[in-house]
Amino acid sequence: MPTVGKLLSGGVALCVLALALPWLTGQTLTPAYGANQTICKFFSQLPDDCAEAENRKYDNLRGYRYEEIDLFAKDALKKVPYVSMYNTTGLNGAEDSHDSAPRSLSDQLDPKKIAKRFQAISVAISPPRYWTVDWIIDRVGVVRNFDGLDAAWMGNSQAPAAELSAKPTSEAYRARLVASTLIEGFKKGSEVYLLDDPKGRTWVMISFSTKGVPDMTIDKLESLADLIKPPLGWKFRTATLNKELILEPKGGFAGFIQDEKGNVYALTGPRQSNFVP
Repeated sequence: MPTVGKLLSGGVALCVLALALPWLTGQTLTPAYGANQTICKFFSQLPDDCAEAENRKYDNLRGYRYEEIDLFAKDALKKVPYVSMYNTTGLNGAEDSHDSAPRSLSDQLDPKKIAKRFQAISVAISPPRYWTVDWIIDRVGVVRNFDGLDAAWMGNSQAPAAELSAKPTSEAYRARLVASTLIEGFKKGSEVYLLDDPKGRTWVMISFSTKGVPDMTIDKLESLADLIKPPLGWKFRTATLNKELILEPKGGFAGFIQDEKGNVYALTGPRQSNFVP
């Protein structure tokens, strides 16, 4: 991200991020390199789709369907795995349909075929997701066509080795740091869906998935209180914003988690958002 790097999808160059985040001490995190100046600086056989990226704003996103395609490679100089993240937002006729990943196209995606074409170590295709934010601003690069579905480059980030494992571990409730230039906004009056963790931090949902709950819609998200089972000390709640909430990673990186249904949440608080809802 959700780029969400995006995604989940900007800082100080080549910092170990955990050292720059004392408020995350005690939480297991995956460090990443992040900054406007260095987010492009990975070298592999993957296409360099970052160099001419420009900021772009997308409005009216609440309930908007999108999909992410992640290409994994190993940096030839740093000897670390990294991921190039592509997002369908704004493409594939979504202006009228509010759907940038129509099933007629997304169902055709073949990760093995895509990996071979782009010489990637592996490819991960997200389940269809729906934005819960009202707007985003991000650096958007080259648009690539993946088996008929267009998706734009929206970020590079160092990837944990576990991402390339044949048996990846569950990501549920495991905090991750991702190099990110993504800025996201919720308008005043928007309903937001929150997770409070045992450390006193608050995470706000930025997108939801129907993978775990096929009939889920933006209007049913309050029902997650009865559907998800967070670990001890975690709490799901909802709130109505009395002012605009802006998520902006001041140091070039953002914190993210997922719940067991595949819904994605971004960290709020110092250097992450303008206030904690």
